[in-house]
Amino acid sequence: MKVSLEHFFANRFTDADNEIPEVVQYFKPLKVAKDELLLESGMVCHSLYFIVSGSLKTSFIDAKGQETIRHVAFENQFLSSLHSFIKQTASTEFIYAIEASELQFISYNDFQKLISETTLFRDFYIKMLETTYLNNHWRIETFLRLSAKERYEYLLTHKKEMVQRLSNKNLASYLGITQESLSRIKAKK
Repeated sequence: MKVSLEHFFANRFTDADNEIPEVVQYFKPLKVAKDELLLESGMVCHSLYFIVSGSLKTSFIDAKGQETIRHVAFENQFLSSLHSFIKQTASTEFIYAIEASELQFISYNDFQKLISETTLFRDFYIKMLETTYLNNHWRIETFLRLSAKERYEYLLTHKKEMVQRLSNKNLASYLGITQESLSRIKAKK
């Protein structure tokens, strides 16, 4: 299902409708293929992506080639290697397209320009940071307090789209378990 950036801002920031055209003009379209690499570890992240259709993931890959997915984003969501993007330093993670995706992206320089010039984008930035904090807090808490089975059950109840759209490989990586462990958990359902 395709969504628009204009619709995203209009639904969340109703008091800044007049700034929406100004903001969206800084975003550029980008189509990426399934499994396409958008950011490699060691590179500086210069873009913030809005997902029109498809999905993206941020992940860490260790020296043995083992991937751990930090975050997954679907339509109507933003994704970036935020630490690298904000600080303009080398990223420690990768960004990949999980599915063929249509994106809108903004450069770091344009992002900073809009923060300094528009109320809409300043408000958006605050909301983005709040959402990122809440997502990261949830990830840490569930890894510390819940078993792998409980994390999977939580996704089934609260984030069913992840279970439906992610491959077993990606879902296991997101849950921090092996594919075999995920298969055992699913078999017991």
